[in-house]
Amino acid sequence: MCIPKAKGGLGFKDLKKFILALLAKQGWKIITQPHSLFVRVMKEKYFPKGEFMSVGLCSYPSYTWCSIWDIRYTVVSDLINRDTTTWKQDSIRSLFGEEQLKNILSIPLVCSRPQDELIWRGDNTGVYTVKSGYKWVIIMGILYYIMKFHLLSLQSYGVLWYQVICILMWRIANEFIPTLHNLRIRKLVVNTLCPLCQANEETVSHLFRDCTFMQQVLRGMGATNTTCNREPNWKKWLETEFDSQNTEACKIRSIVYWAIWYNRNKIYHEGTREQVNEIVAFINAYYAEIAFMREFLKNANGVNDSVWKPPDDNIIKINFDASLNQHTRRSNIPDLVMAEARACLQAITMAEEMGFQDICVEGDALTIICKVNSLEENKSNISNMIKEIKGRTPKFRRLSFKYVPREANKTAHGIVIEGRRYENSQYWMEKVPHAVERLVNRDKGSGDDDG
Repeated sequence: MCIPKAKGGLGFKDLKKFILALLAKQGWKIITQPHSLFVRVMKEKYFPKGEFMSVGLCSYPSYTWCSIWDIRYTVVSDLINRDTTTWKQDSIRSLFGEEQLKNILSIPLVCSRPQDELIWRGDNTGVYTVKSGYKWVIIMGILYYIMKFHLLSLQSYGVLWYQVICILMWRIANEFIPTLHNLRIRKLVVNTLCPLCQANEETVSHLFRDCTFMQQVLRGMGATNTTCNREPNWKKWLETEFDSQNTEACKIRSIVYWAIWYNRNKIYHEGTREQVNEIVAFINAYYAEIAFMREFLKNANGVNDSVWKPPDDNIIKINFDASLNQHTRRSNIPDLVMAEARACLQAITMAEEMGFQDICVEGDALTIICKVNSLEENKSNISNMIKEIKGRTPKFRRLSFKYVPREANKTAHGIVIEGRRYENSQYWMEKVPHAVERLVNRDKGSGDDDG
């Protein structure tokens, strides 16, 4: 009931978890706003000689303070050598296993040595809000709920796009729909014969799997239930069925279930029945309409600037991109956003080393470009990189950052893909690989066409 609609639930508020998110907000305020009246009162009463993150409970604490104190974060030791701006590998190795060691050492450090900041990882802004805290608690609860009760996986729900179908699939997976079998359990009906086939009792598994009418519709759609799926439990069967098919097949199957349930209700409540070919035609038309609208919206929201364009006079344009190979871990960058930020910083560093004064930095990383251009303080997990990039701005006469779509950044992307073939760092100044040269010539041609 309290699972978000986007995840297949009904979206009701979980009051206990919402209160927990509210209390966490007070803890966040104590840490980030130490001079506010509320924090000064709490500090004077509960930790006059200490800090919130290290203080213990007093003899007779109030219920409010007990609640706030209970949700403090666990802190770790300082693992960075401030003199060399490197990780203390010996300290890390003594505290963590080999896998954690690799992950920590893969986090890049900047040379500017910024002050430590508290960052909330539950939101891209890095600032804690009750909404993001509640969302994080709910998501963690969903993962536990799925593992404990073997519900339909989040991946299965993720292939759906309309809320009405998503909610129906959640109800079907958990047998929360008013089939005649479920109604008889509540002593609401006596006859439980399936309205579609008039042959067996109408249970959820019968209606959406075993019913001959359902099987005829599936055959009309050119699909059938997986014959090797012998799972007796309905929820597990449905999850196995979805996991064995591609995304489009899962979407079609969901529309089939929706159409079957709609037709069943018309038969039971109105006494009107649609034939198999009519239902198949409706499903095909509905799926085609959805596909058309998706393509229409994609084209409507498309960016016209889809080719690389040369810079203005006396401006040096530098395009950047990044690619991450999670399998080889050849890079020391932990995720793609961090890799894009490091690539942007590297572009600035290259321009500085070559003596360029008027430059325009382009990339298809919208997050990085927005954060670099923003005047607000950045508290995301790449805040150090963003500060380092902004700190280089005074070294140039003119410096701008511009977002372009992937189509206008193909050469930089091609260089990145080509670079993954090499073990060591590569620097190409005048001569580049043939694959990259073709992309450069294409960009030059498009630039000439634009005048």
